[in-house]
Amino acid sequence: MGGIYTLGVQPRTVIRSNLFHDIAGLKYGGWGIYLDEGSTNILVENNIVYNTTHGGFHQHYGLENMIRNNIFAFGRDAQIQRSRAESHLSFTFERNIVYWREGELLAGSWVDRNFFLDNNVYWHIGAGGFKFAGFSWSEWQNMGFDTHSLIADPLFVDPDSGDFTIKPESPALSLGFISIDITKTGVVTEGDG
Repeated sequence: MGGIYTLGVQPRTVIRSNLFHDIAGLKYGGWGIYLDEGSTNILVENNIVYNTTHGGFHQHYGLENMIRNNIFAFGRDAQIQRSRAESHLSFTFERNIVYWREGELLAGSWVDRNFFLDNNVYWHIGAGGFKFAGFSWSEWQNMGFDTHSLIADPLFVDPDSGDFTIKPESPALSLGFISIDITKTGVVTEGDG
């Protein structure tokens, strides 16, 4: 289903400092981080996700998850997906970088407004604009979403080669994004500090 898959209520669960890439699904299931079926109270931070068929992040339904300070890049079909409208806060999505060439930015259901997005950097490579769940940038912000976010090149060192180090002049830093040290992602064994 994804690079990491969760299911159900999981207080104090943390998905941190991972590198997920080249994840594919034929018709369904090629996400980097997939919070499924009631995933609740999960913190997702400091992860790098790229080259996925269905998107970098997907939440089917859940409650009060925190998605912050991650890089989501090069999703084929979409970048971020939210499958179901909910009567409560699904998740907070802040201080992330979303970077892509193809597919839509936001897939799924975004009609109920029970989600929070802000202080993110979005950059679509190439010609043409993009929509936020069918809305223009100004319409999206007027609805109260991403009011401090930017549409700007995050200035990665070499994203096509998988180097998502951000340059010192990156606009993401002004929004509170903290650089992710790729050498510290992945499994940590005893003695690694």
